[in-house]
Amino acid sequence: MVDFEEIYDLAKVTMIDYKLDNLAIRDYDAFLTYFRSLLTAGMTEFFGCLTSLDYTKVGDKYYFTSDLSQQEKAILAKTIVIKWFEQHIQDVVVFQPHMSSKNFKQLQESQSLKQKSEYKDKLMEELSRDITNYQMANISKLPFFGGA
Repeated sequence: MVDFEEIYDLAKVTMIDYKLDNLAIRDYDAFLTYFRSLLTAGMTEFFGCLTSLDYTKVGDKYYFTSDLSQQEKAILAKTIVIKWFEQHIQDVVVFQPHMSSKNFKQLQESQSLKQKSEYKDKLMEELSRDITNYQMANISKLPFFGGA
């Protein structure tokens, strides 16, 4: 069984967010709940996983019922990063003006939003490539080729 926190740790390597760090310090249970919601939402992105992504709760911890390879863990961690970044793109504060010049605000916000959207697209492309590489490395296990 694989502890969800292993996946969280892999995701946190690429996530720099002082709000999350503060949440982890102030209320670790809330932090774990937040990350669990990102992971469970991100599991749907890993559509080609050859291992069951069923999970269970034991005490206060969540575990995948199957053992996952390091590659599967890394892909799940990437889905957490994508779901977290999607929240930043959709953050209402981004759409609120912070400076007095109306034209400057609109230009600045649209450029920021465009850059964030392009970065999210790049993350999704990386995820797709990682899933394809994962499946190619395990081609004999794919159902089409006689796998389970």
